[in-house]
Amino acid sequence: MCQRVANRIAFGKPLAEQGMVQDWIAQSQIEIEQARLLTLKTAWIIDTQGKKAAMNEIAMIKIAVPQVQTNVVNRAIQAFGAAGLSEDFPLASMWAHGRALHIVDGPDEVHKRSLARSVVQQWQPR
Repeated sequence: MCQRVANRIAFGKPLAEQGMVQDWIAQSQIEIEQARLLTLKTAWIIDTQGKKAAMNEIAMIKIAVPQVQTNVVNRAIQAFGAAGLSEDFPLASMWAHGRALHIVDGPDEVHKRSLARSVVQQWQPR
């Protein structure tokens, strides 16, 4: 996306200079870094405390990473315009694959329900 918007001219200037496109790039970078840090934190918990201690974080990854992937690819498709949906670029295929990630290991809603129950349980009196 960044390479494309730096080189694509619209309305007399590179798309990278358009405010909305800058927002897409910034938001994408933020989301990617959040997912990366959650994954690193989860790996650290697994390494130091075991898989069972990281169950909430694993559920969060199963929710967050597919969402980030589809968000970022969707923005890239928007930046590419109609070409983003063509077979000239892998974006449409990437989006379809990312959309499948929302359901292959259970729907996002199942992971959210499981995560919410676990979080609430931590706050219930014993």
